[in-house]
Amino acid sequence: MPLFNTEAIVLRSINLSETDKLVTFLTSHYGKVKCVAKAARKMKNRFGAALEPMSHIRLIYFGKENQTLYRLNHSDIIHSFQPIRDDLRKIYTGVYFNELIDTMIPEAHPDPHAYQLLLESLLALESRDGLETLSRLFEMRLIVLTGYTPQLSYCSICKGSPGTDRIGFSFERRGIVCEPCSFKAQPEMRFHAGTLKYLKKLKTMDVKHASRLKYPNHAEIEIERLTHRLILSYTGRELKSYPFIKNMANIMDTEL
Repeated sequence: MPLFNTEAIVLRSINLSETDKLVTFLTSHYGKVKCVAKAARKMKNRFGAALEPMSHIRLIYFGKENQTLYRLNHSDIIHSFQPIRDDLRKIYTGVYFNELIDTMIPEAHPDPHAYQLLLESLLALESRDGLETLSRLFEMRLIVLTGYTPQLSYCSICKGSPGTDRIGFSFERRGIVCEPCSFKAQPEMRFHAGTLKYLKKLKTMDVKHASRLKYPNHAEIEIERLTHRLILSYTGRELKSYPFIKNMANIMDTEL
């Protein structure tokens, strides 16, 4: 059986038996893969902390090509992202990033852009604050990478200008709706015209520049509503980690 050698990020790890674990990785070369880690639950095991979610590792696994489950051979930690684990709010955000990737990226579908997005986002999460902006950027960039890009340049019905006041958005058409067309297709939500420019920036902005993006409170609320609804319309369900992030944010805000 061939050996596969690649960098990877651990997305999640679950107990498979009394001694083994089932680990999901996002790899840099082969996309999302699942591996059985034999004896990984034993006190003394050869994998150590390398199978902790969010760990950036060098991974060797084996199995037949295009199968759905592989056997883990070896793993070395490149970067553990320990500062994220030491911060409650950051660790919930990192888990959310992992869950989004795990939900929206199919298995065995090589996507180096998704891998790079996750790696850069975890590096940004580790080194800075401004988690809300980083989360919105990650959501929008992942939405674009998965081919679910919202139409933000012109009305999704008439192709005309969106207008200069309140702008409607249709999740069925996955795009903005101008005021005249809103009578034909009632938009599910509306946001200020000024919010549109920030949404456009989120579609293309590099994660390394996330700290440069500043927007008013009303735009922050509107952007989150939109990206969250887009993800819901894509996944068809609420991600488990999202409510924890919101609760943690509320707790932090109350303490401040």
